[in-house]
Amino acid sequence: MQKHRLWKRDFTIMVCGQVISLFGNAVLRFALSLYVLDSTGSAAAFGSILAVSLIPTLILSPVGGLLADRFNRQRIMVALDFVTALLLALFLLALCWNEGVAIVAVLMILLSVIQACYQPAVQASIPMLAEESDWPKANGIVIQVNAMAHLLGPILGGMLYGLLGFQTIVALSAGCFFLSAVMELFLHIPFTRPERTAGMFRTAAGDLLAAGRFLKTKPALVELLLVFAGLNLTLSAMLTIGLPFAVRISLGLGDRLYGFAQAAPAIGTILGGILAGSVCRSVRFRRSHLLLLASAAALLPMAITLTNVLEWRVSYLALLLSVAVCLCFTTIFNVVAQTYLQRQTPPQLLGRVASFVTVLCMCASPVGQAAYGLLFEKFRPSAAWIVLFTCAIGIALGLFTRHILQRVEE
Repeated sequence: MQKHRLWKRDFTIMVCGQVISLFGNAVLRFALSLYVLDSTGSAAAFGSILAVSLIPTLILSPVGGLLADRFNRQRIMVALDFVTALLLALFLLALCWNEGVAIVAVLMILLSVIQACYQPAVQASIPMLAEESDWPKANGIVIQVNAMAHLLGPILGGMLYGLLGFQTIVALSAGCFFLSAVMELFLHIPFTRPERTAGMFRTAAGDLLAAGRFLKTKPALVELLLVFAGLNLTLSAMLTIGLPFAVRISLGLGDRLYGFAQAAPAIGTILGGILAGSVCRSVRFRRSHLLLLASAAALLPMAITLTNVLEWRVSYLALLLSVAVCLCFTTIFNVVAQTYLQRQTPPQLLGRVASFVTVLCMCASPVGQAAYGLLFEKFRPSAAWIVLFTCAIGIALGLFTRHILQRVEE
């Protein structure tokens, strides 16, 4: 009975809605990239559009957190999925008159705005739809769904793009968001509307200040947020840049093996999400820093492969195993830490705290990726030392986390 307690009606509806909308979104974004490349022949054009489209998510995520705490989260999810479906339908109509790249840029910016308001509502809903003992498993399932969408979405998008064409994929994605919205109509998320004693802007400012005052009373939570940012700045960014470098430059392997290698991070993340519930039950929270130490140690085989002392097949397999194991441990730690944040945060502040995590991670990732891009370019012959340097940072983060956990309540 305990085993199936999590999969109640409302949690199941939310997860199914997430599966449909996330896969629709992943397929759509992959198709948009191919469309821009086919239209312009320039990867830089799509890269510029993608970079600009991330700005609204970065700026508006706190607004999304405010909305998630101030308004009914179920209605936010339903409304935004319906709006996304309508937006894609209008985009299809606009393509009849204008097939330029500018309209794709407008679409991606609008999708980014919607995502900034949508994700905090989802993250803040998890503790409302599961019992506290099941929060680690629930968080792990949401992470698995995201990882599966990132892994299989481009594969499915590539197949459908060649078979059905761009406009058909947009129509199918619109259908996915519409179906997700219809399912969410039957979703019930407990919600108590907070009182509003001032105007809209003054209330919003007060809500942000309330979240800031809460975090000020919980220094351990702020330090955990910094650990999240540090992981994205270093370990995550290094793998994003270092994995393609290791496969294509260091080992000199072709497109097919490179494609298989790209699945390793997603597989590690999915495995971590699956194991997170069991680990949270068997490992005390104060010992969860060991997960970060294990993820740092898992980078050592990757450093060895970059020395080119092993036969290429052995190096390739060791590289994939290193990346997958590293991200498995990192994902489990993220679930453990996220569950602790949820337990320590009052329900009326969950959306704002979740948006702070999003903003910190989004700020850290591009900075880290740019830095590691320069490092791998400048120190190409000594790339193994870059990985070892990241391993050392991971160990430092683990020890810093241990210092944090010594002061927290179980």
